[in-house]
Amino acid sequence: MRKLVPILLCLLGMSVLASAAAAAKADFTLGVNPASQSVQQGQSAAYTVTAAATGGFSGSIALTATGQPGTASFAPPSITTSGTSSLTLTTSSTTPTGTYPVTITAASGRLSHSISVTLTVNRALSPSVALSATPASATVPAGSTAAYTIGINRTNFTGAVSLSVYGGLPSGAAATLNPSSTTGNSSTLQVSTSATTPPGSYPVYVVGSSSAGNAYAQVELDVAAPSGKPFTVSGDPAGTLAPGAPALPVDLLLQNPNNQDLAISNLTVTVAKTSSAGCAPGNFAVTQYSGPYPLRLAARQTATLSQLGVPASALPRIVMLDLPTSQDACKNATVALAYSGAGQGA
Repeated sequence: MRKLVPILLCLLGMSVLASAAAAAKADFTLGVNPASQSVQQGQSAAYTVTAAATGGFSGSIALTATGQPGTASFAPPSITTSGTSSLTLTTSSTTPTGTYPVTITAASGRLSHSISVTLTVNRALSPSVALSATPASATVPAGSTAAYTIGINRTNFTGAVSLSVYGGLPSGAAATLNPSSTTGNSSTLQVSTSATTPPGSYPVYVVGSSSAGNAYAQVELDVAAPSGKPFTVSGDPAGTLAPGAPALPVDLLLQNPNNQDLAISNLTVTVAKTSSAGCAPGNFAVTQYSGPYPLRLAARQTATLSQLGVPASALPRIVMLDLPTSQDACKNATVALAYSGAGQGA
């Protein structure tokens, strides 16, 4: 009988362990919706936090948040057994812009669970300044340049607006705004791509900052694989440029060297440099071609835009800006223009 005692004790111990394993542990799960929010400076974002009891859990679940840029409040501040609470994250007018990971922690006794959300804070919009973009999207082959006109719409505000690109550029691409600060009503955004820029669609964001507040515009950059048929573009302003003088049209000359018809699209014109070292391209602004696409050239045809039936109002135009700084270096200077576009066999 002595040999049976330890065997019985072992069997009893196994029975106790099996019963403990079979019993579900009292606990709760934690969820949140939505996972991310985006607000302007001074605004608030709301999230719904959900707790659900499991294994017969019953108790009060206290809620806290960390990592937020402003204040956080829960209503109610705790959940009893199962239920929901509304988390409000509040920013101020001086909250730094950016994306913040926020950790929500739910605790009850020795039980604790955490879940994360993100809050993106954008610059506050101004009621006095609004931005627009024309065209809303542009398609260029990798290695070419897309151009957009950024319109500045003012309401009882005449001060300077500083423009910058706020993210969205693909690898191998660079953006310039001309002018980058202006008291006028427009600027030209040029996005140059490289041969290695991956094909795809990219939202590019433009921010206008001023003493009256901020404004935003978004353009779409569609990059295609570097393919197509070669062609040449040339042209010069029809007249002399001077500060404050009317914009001059550029009746582009298109040449098709191929032995097949060509369909041309996505023409852009930029100021590459001037004949005077002290006269920067930022003294000039270009309004892009606004006519229909595609433009069709017969095999080995050479024609200007106007010869192709483009009205004068749709031609590219260049103007010399009347800036508050000295522009003496630009007197009698000539501009060298750069061109890009896409050509496909028609």
